[in-house]
Amino acid sequence: MRSVQIRIASLATALFLLTDGAESFSQVARIGTLPSCPSPTALFAREALETKETKIRDRILEQIDTGLRDMTGYEEYLETAEELFDEDEDDGAIDAATLGQWDERDFQDKFDYEWDPSKGEQDPNTPDPQFEYLQTVEVDEEGIEVGYNPMYGVSNPFDERTIINPPDSYVIDEKTRDDRMVTPEFLEDDPEKAINQEITAFRKSLKIIETHVDPFLKQEVPSHTAKWHGYPEQLSFPPKDYHNNRFTDPKDRTDFDSMGPAKARVVATEMARQKNNEWLPEGLSRKYHEKKFAVFKKNGILTGSTLPGEKDPDIVAKIRPALEVLGDVVELLSIECETVFRFKYHGLIKNKRGMQAWTAKLIRNCDVDCTGVVFETGFRKRDPWYDGGSHWYGPY
Repeated sequence: MRSVQIRIASLATALFLLTDGAESFSQVARIGTLPSCPSPTALFAREALETKETKIRDRILEQIDTGLRDMTGYEEYLETAEELFDEDEDDGAIDAATLGQWDERDFQDKFDYEWDPSKGEQDPNTPDPQFEYLQTVEVDEEGIEVGYNPMYGVSNPFDERTIINPPDSYVIDEKTRDDRMVTPEFLEDDPEKAINQEITAFRKSLKIIETHVDPFLKQEVPSHTAKWHGYPEQLSFPPKDYHNNRFTDPKDRTDFDSMGPAKARVVATEMARQKNNEWLPEGLSRKYHEKKFAVFKKNGILTGSTLPGEKDPDIVAKIRPALEVLGDVVELLSIECETVFRFKYHGLIKNKRGMQAWTAKLIRNCDVDCTGVVFETGFRKRDPWYDGGSHWYGPY
């Protein structure tokens, strides 16, 4: 009996789905008598109805597009072309079609501020000589320019680029006016014509600066000024002849142009590292350094060289743990005054001072008195693998 009631309710639901009140009835039926899950018959009927309505809609639209269906009397339900556009769209805006075709020739044009002084192009910041400009800037009682701030500089809008005699409109200007294009203000025999010219000339002789209130600055600014375009950003140093060494004879200078990039780099590195550059006599730097180290050889001083000296075996045995930690980075040369330790340093020069401090700490941790640690590197003053890979050190 229960299944018969469900089948009768499903049939009624399918019938009402074909009418306008099908949706409301189906909701009431589901709440009142039907179970929570709709029957397969109701779902099939709804899908069939939606498919039928879709076909009817597509057929009507196709008839409208082909002109088979007359829409007279239904114009108010149709969307016009104006309604498809945004109401806030500017009518005077330029669209892409008006701009024309974009090609590589557009990159050849430049703005007024794009100019290259090195190519001899005219400076657009130069004031036009046909106008008269303000000669002096207003100063206060102490003689300081009005608006000057020691942190931000000058801020007075009335400066040397303010135009005193601005040009008139091209319609009335003496250079561009054409009496045939406009209605004359006065007749030829009108006595007020001469009076008007005198008044105009007197007004211009007063040299009153035309101003207006800037809406952002909230102060008066000149209405006519010489436009400032600025100067182009200097992206590189100005071109200069790299043979500018006045100490070198032109016939003795190094010809880098005849070398390849790799060879020129090596030669330039050698010249930069050696103390006797091209303008010094050959061998002068070598003699200078030999004289500087002669006192060490004469007096038998080991400091500054990599020669070994005396080492107390007992102290060496005590600092053995520190030497094992340092490994091949250092090599013990001598122990001076039982508290100063000399090592030959094989590590990076940039870590030399830090390694000295750390070595002194390791020695003190071995219960050995240490007043100083000296790392000897001989003529090595840099790390060749970190500054170009060249092992040439020059005649120091």
